[in-house]
Amino acid sequence: MASPQTFSAQVSEWVRQTENRMEMVFKASSQEVFSRAQTPKAQGGNLPVDTGNLRNTFVAGLNGTTSLTGPDAYIAAIAGSQLGDRITGGWTAEYAPRMEFGFVGQDSLGRTYNQEGNGFVRKAVMDWQSIVTEMSNRAKARFT
Repeated sequence: MASPQTFSAQVSEWVRQTENRMEMVFKASSQEVFSRAQTPKAQGGNLPVDTGNLRNTFVAGLNGTTSLTGPDAYIAAIAGSQLGDRITGGWTAEYAPRMEFGFVGQDSLGRTYNQEGNGFVRKAVMDWQSIVTEMSNRAKARFT
């Protein structure tokens, strides 16, 4: 039978490894969903890229801040995060909602549109559960 001190050390190690797995899944899953949302159509994603302006207006932050800007801003936000943090991201281009959801009608300049949405955010977010499952499996393999 293991001594209480040995058992306590084993439990502490198990807790440490579990927290490491949880953090890995949290960060890797977050990075993957943002990466998918930011992947241009030309590279197999859903983000429309013409001039690159939309992609470059991406902002990311932690726990309510949005101080990080640029196409890969989510990487820095994730790197600075801890379990329990809220990582946010979005696009500040005025036309971002039209690119996501589409637009039918006349704009303020009188131009008429019948533009289908690209769903670059929705499609990435819809994969959240499968992304988390994949990252969980990677974490299990890494820490086993």
